[in-house]
Amino acid sequence: MKSLIINRLVYKVQTKDKTEYGADIPFNPGLNVVWGPNSVGKSSIITGIIYGLGLEKSLGIFKLNQNPFKPEFYSRIEGKEITLSYLLLEISNGIKHITIFRYLKGDKTNIVAIKNCKIKDYDKTKKFEKYIIEGEGVFSDNGFQNFIYGFLEMPIVEVPSYDGKNVKIYFENLAPLFFVEQRAGWAQIQARQITRYNIRDVKRVVFEYLMGFDRFDIHLMELEKKEIDEQIKKQKDNLTAKEESIFIIGNGESKEGKLTIDDNEAGKYPIEEFLQLLKKRYKKESEGVLELSESKEETENQEVDLREKLKVFDYQYRKSEEKAKNLLQEIKGYEGYIERIKLNKYKNNQLKKIEEFSFDLNVTTCPICEQPLTDEEHGKCRLCNSEIKKKISTPTQNLDFLEDEEKSFKNVLRNKQLEYRKELEISQRLKDKLKNTEKTLEHQISTYSGKALSRYRDKIIKIDNLFKEIDRYERINKRWKDLNPLRLEIKKDENRSEQLKQKIESYLESSMDSEILKTILDYLKSNVRNLGLFKAKEYLINQIKLDSTDNYTPYLDSYDIFNISSSSDNVRIILSYYIALLQTSILLKDKSKIKFPNLLILDEPKQQNLDSESLISSIDLFKKVLNSNSQVILTTYSESSSNRLKMKKYFCHEMKDKNDYLLKRISNE
Repeated sequence: MKSLIINRLVYKVQTKDKTEYGADIPFNPGLNVVWGPNSVGKSSIITGIIYGLGLEKSLGIFKLNQNPFKPEFYSRIEGKEITLSYLLLEISNGIKHITIFRYLKGDKTNIVAIKNCKIKDYDKTKKFEKYIIEGEGVFSDNGFQNFIYGFLEMPIVEVPSYDGKNVKIYFENLAPLFFVEQRAGWAQIQARQITRYNIRDVKRVVFEYLMGFDRFDIHLMELEKKEIDEQIKKQKDNLTAKEESIFIIGNGESKEGKLTIDDNEAGKYPIEEFLQLLKKRYKKESEGVLELSESKEETENQEVDLREKLKVFDYQYRKSEEKAKNLLQEIKGYEGYIERIKLNKYKNNQLKKIEEFSFDLNVTTCPICEQPLTDEEHGKCRLCNSEIKKKISTPTQNLDFLEDEEKSFKNVLRNKQLEYRKELEISQRLKDKLKNTEKTLEHQISTYSGKALSRYRDKIIKIDNLFKEIDRYERINKRWKDLNPLRLEIKKDENRSEQLKQKIESYLESSMDSEILKTILDYLKSNVRNLGLFKAKEYLINQIKLDSTDNYTPYLDSYDIFNISSSSDNVRIILSYYIALLQTSILLKDKSKIKFPNLLILDEPKQQNLDSESLISSIDLFKKVLNSNSQVILTTYSESSSNRLKMKKYFCHEMKDKNDYLLKRISNE
């Protein structure tokens, strides 16, 4: 994977009277210090880098009409209205140099233009490519996300989301592991992580992706399994619909994968056996017709038989209609109950999201009642002042129960719906039989003469009906067999899903994952010592842990690591952690899948109470590890002349006093 090196940043601002303002900040591999007092534009340099990379969401900017810059960059400067404002950002991946052009104001801020050149050659070449930096299509061929991943030779991957969809990891999801923003960034590790894409366990996932963990492949397996399971569901729904259609027209059911026919006269038979039974009946009836045509013996009164049949069919039809009506009422009852289950699932999902947000935001007390969110023994709600005697179950437990209950009732509902459709088919057949018998009786009374002839004609009709039934069930049998390829495909997908499930469940931490994690932890502990954290408490440093328990952030078993120290100590912990990521990436990049860009952008740690001594110590750490393929950009300032002398050789840009602003007048036509 390639490194990301910032080479140069240029601002160009033009006012209505054609006055031009600008700034030109060069950077080099290694350590780059932007030096200057507060409010002169140090953070505007960082903002320009982040904005040029399309990462303004890491600054808390989520809408195009929100501008991350100060007004003098896009509105008014020295009382003059700004008509044109843009930046040029030159970056490198260690081999290739490109220049990114992006407007700071106007209606085209969602587009960047990229040229394959350095800034000094920008106006000498006409060829450029435009890329979408915000909105639809950011991962398309013309999307900046697609471009930046390709430029750094990093794979674009999809991971599971909380709502069950597949979500790509955006570049701004990676930024919180190499960029620490001035205001909120020093509050906690990955403080500016973007949660709006709804990525499940986003902090843990992006850490494993960027640090090249083999464990990340488990996420891809989970995604593949999810896609296969969705395909299986669609295939099964298709198969079920086709099978149910066969069940209805044949009054059948599936037993051990075989089609079984339920015949009112013969009982239940596998369709192959039932066809043999029909064929035997057909042969027997055919022989009976031959005997009847020769003997013409007296038979029972056909008219009386038909009237008796009418009574039976009428009774059976009314009973079938009544049964169908009762089944329909029962189905509506189950549908209503399932709707109530869905409503309960929605409510519990909302509670679950609230709980997840409370953990993501590190909220420990309710903003209304100010009670601890985990204070169950006092009977307080997690996020309100409701009195609850006892919390019987969590939203997750409720959801599991409701999922199981919904599945059970859906199965019952499906069976009832199938039974209802079967009964409608039976009712329709009885109705047809009733009408046909009425017509036959009417026709026999008005046309036929002689009981023998009547019986003979009845035999012919019966044989004809048997022939039609045989033909119908042979076609039904063929339709059932035609579904075998689909059944085999489902079985194949189910086997693949089960294989993935076993791999996911049996995953053990790989040796490389262990080495990467141990290296980060060793560097972290060493950095903590060098920055003077936990002085005279070496035992606490030795107890620091780092694993997936808390999104790979440092913790202590016995204490809250961020509450047993001062605010400046917290900054030391965070700074030590980010330096450890850079150190590990540089050390192991050639022997692992680490994708960390070997870049750290640290905006004003001193303004978060980091003392000068610790800052100088961090400079010493950077000197030991940085090489030509890595870079640190740090904004800071100190009134101490000795501190300035210690850091001066790393200055890439200096603003000497409170009036030495970043943007300076270039020309005035």
